[in-house]
Amino acid sequence: MPRRALRSYPTKDATDLTDEQWAAIAPLVVTPSPNGGRPTEIDRRAIVNALRSKHRTGCQWRMRPKDVPPMSSVRSSFDTWNRDGTFITINDTLRKLARQALNRDPEPSISVLDSQSVTTTEAGGERGYDGKKKVNGRKRQFWVDANGFLLRVLVHPADISDTEGAEWLLAAHHQSFPRMREIRVDEG
Repeated sequence: MPRRALRSYPTKDATDLTDEQWAAIAPLVVTPSPNGGRPTEIDRRAIVNALRSKHRTGCQWRMRPKDVPPMSSVRSSFDTWNRDGTFITINDTLRKLARQALNRDPEPSISVLDSQSVTTTEAGGERGYDGKKKVNGRKRQFWVDANGFLLRVLVHPADISDTEGAEWLLAAHHQSFPRMREIRVDEG
């Protein structure tokens, strides 16, 4: 009896990279291992598509669709790219391309910094209580350019003040944006 072809999942078209998108980030994720060894046989584009699908749907690692690479490969790539800064490089590259498409300088000079406290239900990770917003969970510090494109984000316990979180974020990343002349903030 012939095997049935795997059916596409509903979000596949919404999460799979276009050829143009893949061309922009392929050089950033298709690199040989610095430690040498045998090159991977798993298609990096399929790994990126699987990560985009997981992000879009929020599904658990083990609940991924059947037509994506093995969970261990996807998770290993995610962990490696998170640890080595590949995701930051991808974000920076795409932000620069988007700014150029708007006839803007690739490097921003004006930005906005804000935070958002969110309730967490997960058992893992650090949490704190934001007394001002009455939220028990985490706080996300967002730093975006004037167009709203993400520069950096920092997640920390909600009991850390907006000012202290902003100081941590800027201390770690201000050198990445040499043209930055103005950072707009709210009352916090």
